[in-house]
Parts: sequence; structure tokens; C-alpha cells
Amino acid sequence: MIQITNTLDDKKVNAKNIQFLIDIKSYVEISEQILKNNPFQRKRVKKSGSIYSLLKEDIKNGCIIPPIVLASSTKDQQHQEKLDPEGYLTKSLNDYENIKILDGLQRTYSIIEVYNENTEYFDQLNEKYLIRVELYLSISDTGILYRMLTLNTGQTQMTLRHQLEILYSRYLDASIGEINIIKETDNDSIKTINDFNFSDLIDGYNSFLEKNELPIDRFDILQNVKTIKFMSEEQENNMEFIEFIKLYHSMTSRFQGFIANWTYPDDVDEQFQTTSNPFGKNLTKIFNRSQPITGFGAAISELIESESISNFNDANDIIEKLTIEEDDLLLLNKHLDDVKDRAKKIGNGQRIFFRLFFKNLFDKEGRSFMNIKESLDNAKKRAMAEV
Repeated sequence: MIQITNTLDDKKVNAKNIQFLIDIKSYVEISEQILKNNPFQRKRVKKSGSIYSLLKEDIKNGCIIPPIVLASSTKDQQHQEKLDPEGYLTKSLNDYENIKILDGLQRTYSIIEVYNENTEYFDQLNEKYLIRVELYLSISDTGILYRMLTLNTGQTQMTLRHQLEILYSRYLDASIGEINIIKETDNDSIKTINDFNFSDLIDGYNSFLEKNELPIDRFDILQNVKTIKFMSEEQENNMEFIEFIKLYHSMTSRFQGFIANWTYPDDVDEQFQTTSNPFGKNLTKIFNRSQPITGFGAAISELIESESISNFNDANDIIEKLTIEEDDLLLLNKHLDDVKDRAKKIGNGQRIFFRLFFKNLFDKEGRSFMNIKESLDNAKKRAMAEV
């Protein structure tokens, strides 16, 4: 049973919003398919005695819960005005793969659990338990991001990185060779030079777009949501995102080609000794994390803008000519240790260092072009002044 109660145009995100009532059985059937077909939705929050346990009791007792907010990204929906509202609402709800739960994910898990635990009780009710739902039709990626950020302020907030993962999820369809991308919901870890956290790659690409290695935050997105308008230009930027990932992987693979089995030694020459644990004890610990990826993205973007390099292919040609020695990684760890001692925010200081390192390394007009040691030394000097 579905009953439309209102239809509005959301002018902020340029999407139609349909508000409707749906019985609990029908919502459970739909939401289970949404969760099954969308690997980026978070798992159930399990806390003994949590608010969600109370919510299940409230639902069974007939308590009215806040509306669930869904978004459908199927592109042709707003051109189906000749269909009756019920017709294209039903069609949209059946397109499970293109529906995301923007607000009310944990409430949805509670609804599913309480219904499955008390199916006979709910099915025999003379007055069916109804759930209020809003569905945004044909909403753009930018609109989804804006609505997620403004709606997601509840008991268990979705992490910003997870929100961005959902937005970029379509870009994983492209072939990226031997690269293994790990989502926040995978509960997996980085083990090889080919493994990357999806959120770290997103951070790096955002740094490329913004020419800024510092991590994006919720306030920045709300104030500058137009900066990700590129995501609506699906094909062109899909390829750019994938090519960015491949370029960074090419750089890490170049290091592996020279010193694949490098690990931080037990005995280190005095000139390379650190005052605390080194930044990375192997190649994966150094390069397969957010700080170098964001620094790389910002540096490459700045160099393309200044026309020091032409494009990703130009940068890749430079990578293929680099030579690496084991002492380079000892020096990198030493300089990062010095930066950490000076920086007010360690992570940001490390990002600044990597931006300067990669910028020096790839700058054809610079004195340390393609010279890793000199690029590291120059990056350290500049970073110590900036942090």
C-alpha cells in the first residue's frame, strides 16, 4: 500500500520530491533490496541498549517515526510527467540499484528487524503501520551530496568520507587493472602496493581539483558544493578520476620496481635516525595513505596549471624515468620526522611536505627536477617554514 501525500519541486537541488505513506511490509521489501544492491550503505549499528533498540519497541507500539529520505538517480524520471504520480513513483522504487537512503538508514534497519521478528503481528493489524517516506527523483550527484550533508545530523552520522564514497561509487565501474580499491564498508585493510582505500583516492582527486592538499570537511562542502559540479559531467570526469588513480599507482609501482622489498632497517645511520616511529616502514605504509596521495594530487594540479607539465601522460613519462635508491626512503622518513616535530597539525604538515616533494620532483623548470634526494631536501626546507 502506497499513498502519495504531496509532490513538491526542490529548487535548491533541482529535483522533484514525492512524499508518501507506505505500509511497513512494503517498505521492508523495498528497503531490503536497496541495501542488498547498494554495497556502499553502512552496516547496522549494534550497541547494547542503544536508541535503536528502543526504536524497535516504539515501532511495535505504534509510535510515529520521522520520515525516511530516499534519492533516486535514474536520469529520465522528470521527463515522465505524462505518467500518473503513482506510476513513476512505483517505477522509481523498483529501480533498486539507483536508490540511496539519504536519511534514516539506521531507522530502516530497525524497521526491517522489528518487522521480521514480528511479521504475524504486523500483518494481522486492522490498521496497518505506516511509514512516512520522501523520495527525490532524478537528483544530481551534487544535489545528493548537499542533501546528505544537510540531513545527516542524526544519532549516528555517516562519515564524510563514506558520503563521498557513495557519490563516487559509479566511477568504480571502469577498469583500473591490478588496482584493488577498498571501501569503508569492506572491513578490509591495505596489504600490498596495489591496495588503496577508496576514500584516500577520493581525497587525492579532490586535492587535484582544488589544488589543495588539505582534507575537505563538511563545512567546506556545504559552502563550496559547486566545486564538485564536475561529477554531473559523468563520462569525462569518470575517466579523469580513473586516470588520476592510474597515475598515482604508476608512481608507487616505479618505487616498487627499484626497491620492492624495502623495509625500515633496525640499524640506521645517524643522519637518517628519527626521534619517533618512522612515517612508513615499507612502501605500502609510506605511499598507500591519504597524506602522499593528497600531496600528489595538489602538486600535479599546480604543475598542469603553471604549464610545467602538460597532462597526466606527461607526468607518467617523467615517472618512467625516475631512479630510486633505498636511502631515499630513509631520508623521506627523516624529513617527515622533522616536519612532525614542527607542525601544529601533524597530518596537515605531512600533506604539505608531500605536495612540495612531488612538485619539486615533477617541475621541469625546477632545480630538483627528477632528483628525489634534492626534491626531498627542498620540500623539507619549505615545509618547515609553512607548518
